[in-house]
Amino acid sequence: MIKILLVEDQAFIRKAVKLLLEKEEDFLVTGEAGDFSKAVAMLQNGLDVDIIIADIGVAGMGVTEFIEQAKSILPNVKLIFLSSVQNEKTVSSIIKAGANGFLNKAVDVNELMFAIRHVYNDGQYLCSLVTKLLLDKVSSVPEITPMEIDHDIEFPAREVEILILMANGYTNYEIAEKLYTSKRTVEGHRQNLLNKTGSRNTAALIKFAIQYGVIKC
Repeated sequence: MIKILLVEDQAFIRKAVKLLLEKEEDFLVTGEAGDFSKAVAMLQNGLDVDIIIADIGVAGMGVTEFIEQAKSILPNVKLIFLSSVQNEKTVSSIIKAGANGFLNKAVDVNELMFAIRHVYNDGQYLCSLVTKLLLDKVSSVPEITPMEIDHDIEFPAREVEILILMANGYTNYEIAEKLYTSKRTVEGHRQNLLNKTGSRNTAALIKFAIQYGVIKC
């Protein structure tokens, strides 16, 4: 069971997200807080939680301070942040501070579920919009001479198609529609690509694919 703390200042949004999450058999919302200070107090009082899902815009303290305090109380807790607005500097600072995921609030429910499970299993997750934002930054730096690639890694045509669509900012749902398959199949391909390349998140996966010529930027 994945135990979740929701941090969101709008009560109706918290309730809606809780209802969506608890439709999944492996999710349990063990706590809700309206700001970062209340969330920290709940952790200090012994709240049992594996993942914190938080809106970066709530009050109480800064995001990086919240990450520091949360991890000082529960070193193994994972944190996923949501925002309707993002820029490369904000995303980078939050990830560097120790966040495990960053999602745009417009992300679809299936991608949110995938992100939670991926982060719970020690991965990192950035939604496609954020990935594209960081890729734009990466593409502006000088090209790096690629290292020797493992020749045992194979990329079937369908996986290359998915990589190209991911690099162009499409969500799992949109990719599934374009390829006339299910979202679950796309999620399976995405996870397989992360595993076979040793990438910790989508941004690293696409950077790998571009760097080694699997796809062209």
